[in-house]
Amino acid sequence: IGPRQARRWFATGEHFDAETALRIGLVHQLIEPERIDEAVQRQLGLLDKAGPVASASAKELVRRVSVGRDRDALDRDNAALIARLRVSAEGQEGLGAFLDKRAPHWVTQD
Repeated sequence: IGPRQARRWFATGEHFDAETALRIGLVHQLIEPERIDEAVQRQLGLLDKAGPVASASAKELVRRVSVGRDRDALDRDNAALIARLRVSAEGQEGLGAFLDKRAPHWVTQD
């Protein structure tokens, strides 16, 4: 929610509703209770499609960008990361699966 919002809510302990949680970025979306299972399955399906190494690398990238100050160094590091991921076994499997119009090996089949 960022430091500005965190200061407010931490200092006051004020309760807030779901719409406020959405507005301040605490949650990504609001789901009707009867659609929770469907929404969870949809999200899990999307997460399942991402390569494990690429997914972990993306999380680390967000962390580094959020604290990094040297944008040129970040750009160089990101370009190097993308190049490494593309030639990795996972990157080659993902590309091959895309070109072959099949699911990559890490996607679970129902």
